[in-house]
Amino acid sequence: MDYVSSSIRSPLLLLPAVVIAIALYLSFDGPYIYSQWSGFFRTVVLSRDIERMRARGDLDEETEQLFLRAEEMRAFAQNELGLAPSRNFTRYSNIEQSFLVSVVSAVSADGFARVTWNYPILGRLFYRGFYDPSRAEAEAERLRGRGYDVLVRRVNAFSTLGYFVDPLYSFMADYSEYRLANLLIHEEMHATVWIDRQNIYNEEIATLFIREKYGLDSPEYRAIYDERQDRETFREWIRSVYRELAVAYESLDTREERIAAKESIFDLARADFAQRYDKLFVTDRYRSISARSLDNAYIDAHYKYSGDLSLYYRLYEHFDYDLSAVIDSIKASADYPANPREFLELLMEFDRFAYAGDPVQEE
Repeated sequence: MDYVSSSIRSPLLLLPAVVIAIALYLSFDGPYIYSQWSGFFRTVVLSRDIERMRARGDLDEETEQLFLRAEEMRAFAQNELGLAPSRNFTRYSNIEQSFLVSVVSAVSADGFARVTWNYPILGRLFYRGFYDPSRAEAEAERLRGRGYDVLVRRVNAFSTLGYFVDPLYSFMADYSEYRLANLLIHEEMHATVWIDRQNIYNEEIATLFIREKYGLDSPEYRAIYDERQDRETFREWIRSVYRELAVAYESLDTREERIAAKESIFDLARADFAQRYDKLFVTDRYRSISARSLDNAYIDAHYKYSGDLSLYYRLYEHFDYDLSAVIDSIKASADYPANPREFLELLMEFDRFAYAGDPVQEE
């Protein structure tokens, strides 16, 4: 059983974890906690140590390449970016599906009031994860029955925030170099700094690593440049639709009026999106949006994860493109959890003032 205990920071943590799970079952949300703990136990606690797997000498080429790529990316995150050393991604979990969990989020049908769930340690969040996709769909139907707009999306990894070793999953073997690096470094960032109730803030950080990892002139960077540009264009489209909806919801008095305005805005937005697609986008990644059903949950979820990254690019320039210095400033902002953005703005302003020096005195 040592392969079980070695997946945890200390073998002694397993018993308290079980006790906590039982206590939460009795006092918090029993069926949900039990289902999630069961899925977590299968995929994380029972994950296998990569070095022991490699020592056996019977790995297939695809899995061996996944391990080698992850090892290189972990070294980059720690040595070049200054992220905290960890044992994350030194274990492996073989699962049948091509994603880890299904995540449900919901907002009101005539506005952007979000449904929230309260979790131990993490606090109140805007989503609910399920290892079992059927349970996610059941939760989505329950919320739709209460009149909410609901989105179910797939998530490929999440950070255990240093309490357990985050494993590699078998479906990651098919990931491109860019996708794997972005995901691994993103989760390593969570393990380095997590600001309570600022999950949006944490989600934004990983974007900065792309340029540093690949370089401006590399084939890898050029291959993902068009995709990145399209992603930014799509984010701006989401923001514009969100703003238009928000104005309508604020100005109209009745639920019926707000829902009618929503449908009208969506119809016009889809038509405009289809008409201007070839002028706005380089790839075909988002072409299907004009034909899909849109609702507040879809717009809100994408808006929530498409925040303004300009602050982080300004940090990058402020520290003369030294990404380790950017990471250090982000770590320091964890001591200012109420408004980490304000902390970083003040930090740059203080540096500019300090380095300006005293005015030259006339003799």
